[in-house]
Amino acid sequence: MAPKDRLKGLFREPTPLTAMDRTTSEAKQIISEQTQRRQELTASLRAARLAREAADGGTAGKKRKK
Repeated sequence: MAPKDRLKGLFREPTPLTAMDRTTSEAKQIISEQTQRRQELTASLRAARLAREAADGGTAGKKRKK
């Protein structure tokens, strides 16, 4: 008898995904994709701002005191 045959009935079969499970996984995937795109955009905008400030001598981006 092979070991696989002996262990076949030991574990239950995984349950099929419900409609709510599929929707949840799709929503999580969409949110993670949007987060990644937003982080990439933020990084590119930050790099452009730093390059512009370096070209201007760094005086254009100083914050005002209240």
